[in-house]
Amino acid sequence: MSCNKGVAWRPCNCGLKRGFTNERDAEKALGRAQAKRNRRADAYGTRRGQHIEQRYYQCDFGLFHLTSENRSSYATRTMKMKGAAK
Repeated sequence: MSCNKGVAWRPCNCGLKRGFTNERDAEKALGRAQAKRNRRADAYGTRRGQHIEQRYYQCDFGLFHLTSENRSSYATRTMKMKGAAK
């Protein structure tokens, strides 16, 4: 039984990422992506090396994207970049 209920997305101007127009669609896509990754990992028998989407964020162009980077590593990385720019 196949269910093709994908979440609507469009290409973003910031690069090659899928852009979701609102938070609800991004949250729905996040749940579907995590479930898909978990099913694939269970089929392989290990979750080692898997990049599982952790959260979504809003880009400068106003669309929402999924990312596997957690908030703390993002904050650390952006603080280092701000410190290097000074």
